[in-house]
Amino acid sequence: MTLFRQIQLLITSILIIMLATVLKINFDNTKEFIRNQMYSNAKNTANSMSLSLSPFTADKAMMATMINAMYDGGYFEEIILTGMDGKEIYKVSQKPKIEGVPAFFVNLVNLETPAAEAQVSNGWNIAGTLTVKGHPGLSYIQLWDSFKYLCISFFTIGAIAVVVSHFILKLLLSALVNIRKQAVAIGENEFIVNKKIPRTPELKQVVTAMNQMTEKVQSIYNREIDTLKKYQELLYRDQLTGLYNRKYFVNKLNEYIESESTNSDGEVAIISFEGIDNAISEIGHPNMRPFYDAVAKYMNANLSTNGFLPACFNRQEFAVIMPAATTEQSDEKLGLFVKWAKELIAADSKISGIISVKAGITAYRYDDNTAKVLSKADYALTVAKSLDHGDLSRFNDSSNQMVLGKLEWKNMIETALAENRFVLTSQAVKSPTGDLHQEIFVNLKDEKGNIQRAGFFMPMVVNLNLANNLDRYVLEKSTEFLSANGDSTLAINITDVFLNDRASFSWFRQLLLSNKHLKERMTFEISDNAINNNADICLDFAGLIKGMGFTFGVDRFAMSPKSLENLQKLKPNYIKIDYDYLIGAADADTALNALQTITESLGIKLIATKVENQELRNALESKNIKYFQGRGVAEITPLDK
Repeated sequence: MTLFRQIQLLITSILIIMLATVLKINFDNTKEFIRNQMYSNAKNTANSMSLSLSPFTADKAMMATMINAMYDGGYFEEIILTGMDGKEIYKVSQKPKIEGVPAFFVNLVNLETPAAEAQVSNGWNIAGTLTVKGHPGLSYIQLWDSFKYLCISFFTIGAIAVVVSHFILKLLLSALVNIRKQAVAIGENEFIVNKKIPRTPELKQVVTAMNQMTEKVQSIYNREIDTLKKYQELLYRDQLTGLYNRKYFVNKLNEYIESESTNSDGEVAIISFEGIDNAISEIGHPNMRPFYDAVAKYMNANLSTNGFLPACFNRQEFAVIMPAATTEQSDEKLGLFVKWAKELIAADSKISGIISVKAGITAYRYDDNTAKVLSKADYALTVAKSLDHGDLSRFNDSSNQMVLGKLEWKNMIETALAENRFVLTSQAVKSPTGDLHQEIFVNLKDEKGNIQRAGFFMPMVVNLNLANNLDRYVLEKSTEFLSANGDSTLAINITDVFLNDRASFSWFRQLLLSNKHLKERMTFEISDNAINNNADICLDFAGLIKGMGFTFGVDRFAMSPKSLENLQKLKPNYIKIDYDYLIGAADADTALNALQTITESLGIKLIATKVENQELRNALESKNIKYFQGRGVAEITPLDK
């Protein structure tokens, strides 16, 4: 029971007791007044009648007639004339019948009817005693009317008092409501400042102290966010152009190749501005600044959408990753860039004829490695530089790859879904107390029985609009597994396509409703890239998951400024981040400390991924990291094992 209700109940109880006491006192006083009034009336009647009977003490018939006349003309229960010897001379009476008053009231209220006496005498001779007892009917009616009036008055006063006290209490305790909301927000790692400062000194001190604490925590959080942003700028940004540098480019390319999503296939291009050193020597660095600014502006505007990532390797070479892009799309993008760059050079007489632009492009696949892809792109660039005519060269990969048409791909995927040939595997995330959860991966068993990783088929699954079907398949199989295995916890990845489909969103809501008993053992993961591209949708999705009592995490967290801003909005239960973001680089300890401060203040678990050996795990543990995922920690195994 809330404090407000407790105080309201106490006030109401005291009010009821007070009103009941006052009602009882008033009722008793009224009752005593009516009883005295009855006695007074009876006494007056007895005295008056005794005087009237005095002349006829010898005539009993006359006295009886006069008594009957008085009895019939009044409202009496009985009149008795008693002689000096104690014998009744005459008596007239009736059994009291109370009308106009509820029976329960008559039964509960004992109204004693007092009898009044007067001596009947003729001179000095006393003839007897006259006893008059009034009828209680009118008194009961009067008492009942008085009782009703008192009850109505007190109930009205009580109701008004309760309502008034309710609003007064609400006003007085509104500060406590705000304090409670602020306390709950702090418990949920939200930083809310209570701007309504109460006037009550005690409450004012509490609110002021909590505001100071909240502002202090918020300032620490903001300071650590700024530290990480500066770290990102220094470590992953090229100082000349503001584009990402080679280190970030390599990390991101490796992430795309291993993503087992649509991004696991794509294109990579390296662009070289030949003669740039000669131009710098002739016109100087300051005069080259507009050129670099223009190149960076163009790449940010035209080569950074749909997950594309432009980067600057050095003052001569630029590069771009184009995940999920086809050969035609990448050729078009690079062709437009080369054309624009040649026009930019030709328009500046200072560098025209000194600088030329060449580009090499290659495809990457899910089964490639980063070094191999960059080597192919470098080779294509070398070929482009040797061309007498043309500025762009593509590396022609002669590796033996499966070539299927869209219809064949569609039939293969739909058949695999129908025959349950999509195989789920899992890899455990280790914590100090055991397995935190097992992350689910999906693989395809082809018609020859070979297991194909997701990077092999996911690009075509998305291209053929079958991603939602596969996501539902994985979710249904996972819930079936959890229902049959009570000791497992699974983490299921949600794809970008599934997030953006309203029908899938409704289907997912029903899935959560029907599996609320699994909320402690089923968690969901959204990639950092998906969150950055669909922040509002992911916010709704996260609200749905948390509202149902489930948990979720962010996969492949990149520590970019945008990712850090989204972190406080989403408040995931955990984030997964590649270990090379955490250790090894210059000032990595500073960045890690800042990230740990942020995650701890928001109640987020920090999971290091790609931990491939025990030495790496030991190094991470020495940095106070407690959760790990990678082949050095746990192998990927079939889900049913």
